[in-house]
Amino acid sequence: SFWLAERFAEISLRFLRDHGLRPQDVDLIGSHGQTVWHQPPSACRDQPQATPSTLQLGEPALLAARTGIVTVGDFRVADVALGGEGAPLVPFCDWLLFRKPGQVRALQNIGGIANTSIVHEDAASVLAFDNGPGNMLIDALAPAAAPPGSGLRIDRDGQLSAQGRVDERVLAELLDDAYLRQPPPKSTGRERYGQSFAERLQARHPKVAPQDLLATAVAFTARAIADSLRSFAVSEVLVSGGGAHNRTLMRQLTHCLHPTPVRPLSAVTAGLGIDEDNKEAVAFALLAVQAVHGEPANLPSVTGARGRAVLGKICLPPLVAS
Repeated sequence: SFWLAERFAEISLRFLRDHGLRPQDVDLIGSHGQTVWHQPPSACRDQPQATPSTLQLGEPALLAARTGIVTVGDFRVADVALGGEGAPLVPFCDWLLFRKPGQVRALQNIGGIANTSIVHEDAASVLAFDNGPGNMLIDALAPAAAPPGSGLRIDRDGQLSAQGRVDERVLAELLDDAYLRQPPPKSTGRERYGQSFAERLQARHPKVAPQDLLATAVAFTARAIADSLRSFAVSEVLVSGGGAHNRTLMRQLTHCLHPTPVRPLSAVTAGLGIDEDNKEAVAFALLAVQAVHGEPANLPSVTGARGRAVLGKICLPPLVAS
């Protein structure tokens, strides 16, 4: 946790130098950290002895000490402490920034895990949940599908998956998934759809070509997202995260949701400084602002928490940065 925070501090200070800024020019840092374990209440329903918990690495106190900037981190635990899922947390910001009168928008992020915010005009009506494996399974399968010596570790722009064919039998198996059938609120993570999930999939289907297995994983992500959105009658789907750059994935998602428009987030944020890649960073900056003002930022309609909570632990820097 401390090692990772050191790297965060180095990157933050380099970013400031590159943009001609000093630490004293910055009011605060909102740092989500790296999730290494997420076991929300929904994952404990069949395990009476299990304790709902979540763990993110990247100690915010060290980040504050190294940069000299007030740092807010560890955002999820306050919601879990109130019986919530601790995720997703971005929907509050989605509602704040992207609600539109007379429309229901789906703000679909495709990061390691796919998550969506169903944004109504009224914050109390916002619904959000993790709706599939996102890029996590795709990234785990990509190296095996890459040409020898190419150095490709991810399905960049959907190039690798575009060369494969979807195996409908394997796709049907993947879609027969207990998590996907579970109603929201719900959240998931690496412990379900990470490297071990990919390795088990490869072991079950050794005769399926790596390119075809990758193409099937992309189809799985698209179908899982599309199936989760159909019942909400959304006006449009705005996509952010790394998955927005995967052309194969975006093509499949557009096909699955037709005639509902599917567009990259930047199609509606021109001039705002928010795009597919930085939306989550903007969101956690907003959550940090809420925290230092003592204002709640979770949405119980989303997480299932018993009430509103101020999210994040505020870490003050020493008088002189270390």
